[in-house]
Amino acid sequence: MADKTAPDLAEQMKAIQSELLALSETVRSYTRDHAAAGAEAVRDAASRAGSAAHDAAEEARRRGEHLAEDLQGHITANPLPAVLVAAGIGLVIGAILGRR
Repeated sequence: MADKTAPDLAEQMKAIQSELLALSETVRSYTRDHAAAGAEAVRDAASRAGSAAHDAAEEARRRGEHLAEDLQGHITANPLPAVLVAAGIGLVIGAILGRR
């Protein structure tokens, strides 16, 4: 009877080994699939963030151009006050730098 149990035990060990190999392959496959999905999600999020940043920068550029055009229009319409304001700012900066 001892002889019969040894082959049964060996077969059971081989079956357990086979199941462990199959399980480890399943875990590897699951990890690989989910890692790929996670990487894709990160790429998508980065792409959306890049697009949003580009859109925000483009909007800021348009607003800056609009403000510059408005300022230029005010200076052209009222050159004397613009020159006086610029001179006043120059005097203030000169006084601040002159104290050093």
